[in-house]
Amino acid sequence: MSPKFLSLDDILFIHGEEIITAGGEPNIRDMEGIKACIESPKTTFDGVYLLDLYGMAAAYVSCFVFRHPFIDGNKRTALASCLTFLYLNGFEVNEEHEEELADLVVDLVTKKIDTDFLSDFLRTRSSPIS
Repeated sequence: MSPKFLSLDDILFIHGEEIITAGGEPNIRDMEGIKACIESPKTTFDGVYLLDLYGMAAAYVSCFVFRHPFIDGNKRTALASCLTFLYLNGFEVNEEHEEELADLVVDLVTKKIDTDFLSDFLRTRSSPIS
């Protein structure tokens, strides 16, 4: 079964909700960067996705935090996009690990971890939605 990916409208909605909830400047710095982040998890070779579902979720995070396409809310949008993508595909991060996941987003930005580490974290701390 093919993964359900996030659309531009999904990402803009998620970012808007994050700005409303936590504050910040709602403007876009780089629309092409947002579009690149939407495409980043979809990488294929010979018609086969290069990443598993958790790698795809981590790719959303990595792209948004490093491309920084919004004026504010990039890390929040990255995290919410990751969680939304997993949810759309039938998985959720176990509640007791959500705060740790938020900390890992900051660790990714500061290069204490890499995208593979984040992908492994998601893989081992997510469960099918019941």
